[in-house]
Amino acid sequence: MVDRYVLIIGAMKAGTTTLFDHLAAHPAIAPSRPKEPGFFAFDDLYAGGREAYHALFDFDPTIHAIRLDGSTDYAKFPHCGDVPARLKSFGGAFRLIYLLRHPLRRIESHAQHVQHKKREVGRIDSGRADHGLDAGISPVSLDISRYAMQLDQYADYFDSGALLVTSLERLTSDPADVLDAVCRHIGVDPQRLPDSLAQRNPGDGVKRAREVHPLWRAAAAVAPARALVRAALPPRLRDRLRGQTRPLTRADGRFKLTSEEEARLIVELTPDLTRLRDRYGFDAAREWGIDLGGGKR
Repeated sequence: MVDRYVLIIGAMKAGTTTLFDHLAAHPAIAPSRPKEPGFFAFDDLYAGGREAYHALFDFDPTIHAIRLDGSTDYAKFPHCGDVPARLKSFGGAFRLIYLLRHPLRRIESHAQHVQHKKREVGRIDSGRADHGLDAGISPVSLDISRYAMQLDQYADYFDSGALLVTSLERLTSDPADVLDAVCRHIGVDPQRLPDSLAQRNPGDGVKRAREVHPLWRAAAAVAPARALVRAALPPRLRDRLRGQTRPLTRADGRFKLTSEEEARLIVELTPDLTRLRDRYGFDAAREWGIDLGGGKR
């Protein structure tokens, strides 16, 4: 039997965590832990081979049909390795999902996220001391918002029908329709998904405190107990509880583009957005109200 994989390849800050978490609740899908292993993006990880990759999934062949990987590093060309070539070499049946977002809003959210995390690409610390917009727009962020350029790397997958392009805006406005399309694309029954879609990583710069499970709260304070909890809890529950212990923090800086910055960025991104429409059928004017003549409407 051919191994089946679904990769949410990006874009960073375009709703990938929300989609990943919802798909991960499907009984036929085994999600990777962590959500973004970046296996195909980095030489040292890819060198581990199939056994190392499969170790990321709690896959039961009597239950699961698909392994799900949500690494946005797969759409960060040219800052990551040649992911499409590695997919072809790896073997198996891949279905890819690429979520887009209004590029200006994505750039703003990217700046805020990286100001807090200090990482734009995988496990690599950013060389920039300040990712607030007063320090200028990161070249990595700009490349990630060149959606047609990122899709160009996957042209063979796109032409074969293995790559689905949708958007955060569609997922927000009509989640049922997007999830139905995604499930049909990857070959699972959408009726087996949870009814509700919870937004994750809203990008307001605050890590919100939630009620913490008392078991995890106690274990978090004692290293030996923490190790016992890690060993005893299922990976999915362990990851969720770990996330609930993160402190309340806020990223400082300016994360809203000025009208002048917006106009300049639209001019810079227009060739890419035009190709996104003409080559890949995603119309920025219709989807986001972006005037590809050089302004915003």
